[in-house]
Amino acid sequence: MNKEQLDEKISAAFSELVIDKALVRDLKIRENRSVTSFVEEWLVARFQKPDKSNAEIYTDVTGFMSQHLPSKNEKEPIKYRLDRGEPIVLLDRFEVTIDIRKGKKLLTIPCLEEKKASVTNEVLDKNQSLLEGGQWGAGRLMVNTDGKENVIELIEFNPMQSGKVKLEQLIKARVHFTTREWIYLLLRTMGYEPFAYSEEEQNNIILRMLPLVQNNINMMELAPKGTGKSFVFSNLSRYVYAHSGALTQAQLFKNLNTKEIGLMGRYDVLVLDEGQSINFKGADDIHANFKDYLESGHYSIGGQKITSECGLMILANIELFQGEPRQKDYIKHLPEMFHESALLDRFHGIIPGWKIRRFSTDCAAQGIGIKADIFGEYLHQLRTVSHHEFPYGNGPNLKGDSRDVKAVTRLASALSKLLLINHDHPDYEEYVFNPALELRDRVRSQLKEVDPQEFSKPINVHY
Repeated sequence: MNKEQLDEKISAAFSELVIDKALVRDLKIRENRSVTSFVEEWLVARFQKPDKSNAEIYTDVTGFMSQHLPSKNEKEPIKYRLDRGEPIVLLDRFEVTIDIRKGKKLLTIPCLEEKKASVTNEVLDKNQSLLEGGQWGAGRLMVNTDGKENVIELIEFNPMQSGKVKLEQLIKARVHFTTREWIYLLLRTMGYEPFAYSEEEQNNIILRMLPLVQNNINMMELAPKGTGKSFVFSNLSRYVYAHSGALTQAQLFKNLNTKEIGLMGRYDVLVLDEGQSINFKGADDIHANFKDYLESGHYSIGGQKITSECGLMILANIELFQGEPRQKDYIKHLPEMFHESALLDRFHGIIPGWKIRRFSTDCAAQGIGIKADIFGEYLHQLRTVSHHEFPYGNGPNLKGDSRDVKAVTRLASALSKLLLINHDHPDYEEYVFNPALELRDRVRSQLKEVDPQEFSKPINVHY
């Protein structure tokens, strides 16, 4: 199969759900304003027409952005216009939290650096996603009074991203692809060009999506700089939060002053980028909560027990020597709390990012893939879909060490959903079970390095 044949096959299977990733990149929309891939693709799809040149599409998109997606230095002029009674439509990621004690619905408008705006009940009733980590879209704003003071209010909202998508579309489309061709599709959709990578590299890249399709998967990817390991998490799904730099217990778990639930309780996946240099403020308390949460899916703070399905993904840079980690205990590149075997054992898998080449221009998607917002919704729904609606994700009963079995089972379930392969499929062993086993085996190899007395035996998980 070549690039043109892949384009034709993807277009035939998914029709209006696809977009030319190369066109989006060539337009260089993000040089005009910093937006995520799913926003960029939505904008291009909105203004793309068969009779339009690239220059015309670019003009329409950037014109729309300049009118509705303000830069930081335009926030005060916009507030002035609102204050004068002018309704304004802004394109942004709106989010609503509920303050029950005060009886208020608090709306966040990032481009205006506003966290205490309001929203009408009508808008909220139609757009529950505003309460579920926020939603990109076009919002009509105006200033109203709450009886005491003026407040910016969201009075109309048209979501940018798709709502629920039909998973049967994936099932029907999968029949027309071999497993390798399906991996090509996944890579294109993620923003990578499959023909630029070896099959081993392709297999490793798609592992980055496992925490997005399965609840409570905890993973790491360790690699040298420049392999593109953070790209997919920043651009594919609104249900993912990527963070680098210092972190507090309040940010991670719960702010006891504002009562706001932390990142671990609000997203599908929390990605800690530049993991080797993260500074945890109050590391002992965070360590304890991490151990509790990564094992059980809940944590206790301020007298409250909080349950979440959020997975944890740590991305960290390591040094290589002749293509392999320079030291056997490469986990030592991470903050000290992750050197403890009890915490490390709660991670399900380690992606060998050192086996993926540096990202270069030819590695970027060169053709058709599923629109990022559509695909992000597919991944989100796969986390909770019933087996009757989507008959993938159930693997064979495994035997072995309980933590190893739990990890391999969860990883295999995610790969089964991602590749639409069940345990009776001839490709199951090669593409699902063996990769899941290898992911967990790397965790075991690091456990042996930090605690050789307890973890001297090799992994032994079998049917």
